[in-house]
Amino acid sequence: MTKIQFLGASGAVTGSSYLLSSENDSILIDLGIFQGEDDKGDINFLPLSFDVKSLKAVFITHAHLDHCGRLPFLVKQGFIGKIYTTDATAEIINISLLDAAKIAWEKKGPLLYTKEEVQEVCDKMESIAYDTQLTVGSHSITFRDAGHILGSASIEISDGSQTFVFSGDLGNTPEDLIQPTENIVKADIVIMESTYGDSTHPVEDVLDIIQQEISQIEKTNGVLLIPAFSIERSQEILHRLGHLIKDNKINSSIPIFLDSPMAIEVTEVFKKYPNLYNSELSKDISPFEFPNLTLTKTGDESKSILETKGTKIIIAGSGMMNGGRILHHLYNYISIPSTRILIVGYQAVGTLGREILDEAKQITINNQNISVQATVTSLKALSSHSDQPKLLNWLKAIQGVRKVFLVHGEQRQRINLREKIMAETNIKEVILPLIGQEFSLS
Repeated sequence: MTKIQFLGASGAVTGSSYLLSSENDSILIDLGIFQGEDDKGDINFLPLSFDVKSLKAVFITHAHLDHCGRLPFLVKQGFIGKIYTTDATAEIINISLLDAAKIAWEKKGPLLYTKEEVQEVCDKMESIAYDTQLTVGSHSITFRDAGHILGSASIEISDGSQTFVFSGDLGNTPEDLIQPTENIVKADIVIMESTYGDSTHPVEDVLDIIQQEISQIEKTNGVLLIPAFSIERSQEILHRLGHLIKDNKINSSIPIFLDSPMAIEVTEVFKKYPNLYNSELSKDISPFEFPNLTLTKTGDESKSILETKGTKIIIAGSGMMNGGRILHHLYNYISIPSTRILIVGYQAVGTLGREILDEAKQITINNQNISVQATVTSLKALSSHSDQPKLLNWLKAIQGVRKVFLVHGEQRQRINLREKIMAETNIKEVILPLIGQEFSLS
């Protein structure tokens, strides 16, 4: 009998982790950190609640920290098996984990793990290509392209009698950079994300909105801050800015700074995998480069951005504004009325980004209260997650589904998506698991 235990992202958005076990062996899908409001009581520092040494293998859907950020805990607790993921994901995980460790060290906060433990994680990684079946113990595993970020995957797992599908995070197809989300043909049970399970992404002209934001700062000699996730979103913004410059729609003399060492490294990974680009991007000779772009790798280079007077654009991490170099720029610019902030990604409850998105009049940075005078714009069409219609279409394409578990979403989103699934499909069991719950999959 196969069982599943939900170890995270169940009644919450972050901390994705699921233990699939049978009489003979067990495997783990994802091991992410809890972020924002989900991170209560130092939950990330608690020992893993399962027998790590009994794991046959670990499978990682993609390189966002809420799906891979606790992997070093496996090493700490004695895991000796393999960690399987795609080539691109393996490279980006290494960058992500090292960056998270560096930020914790710089903030003089508690360290989840060391650089040495990150290296041990990377030593255990083995790559698996999309659409290639792998047998591990009593399970057969196939990775499918989830279309979410570079290297992201949905995972099909068969125990010989049933097929289980873990959606991972499903992309907002068609994406600007990567290939579309791959449909799954058949499955018995689906563990499915629900981040935007209650909404439809608005139809927005992304290039036009970015162009308008830049036009406004030109009029006021202001600064445009774009807090962006280092993986995918920063590269997407670069690509779109490059197009606006090449098409003479924005002034090519405006200084543009990519102020994120991690985003700079991830951009280099992108360049290594043109086979993962979509058909449009593959025609672009230099999709992430243009003359007025400055890459600021060091802390001193980042601080020197202040010395560039007048109109400028700063793309900086982190995407939810809970850390990283964006805090430095918010500290210096958010109280200036000519500043504009363009939010281009999901802002979890409990993050500084969510406060700013919800029109906070004051925020706290470095223990100082700062007045918010900047104009804030949110670009929802740039989400890398499927919205409700796309989630439903992905699920409807899978034949034979008799049970769905909705994860990776706040409760309102899960409830709304469950109602839609039950109204529009023949699936009668749609379960909203909570962290720690275990279910039989017979």
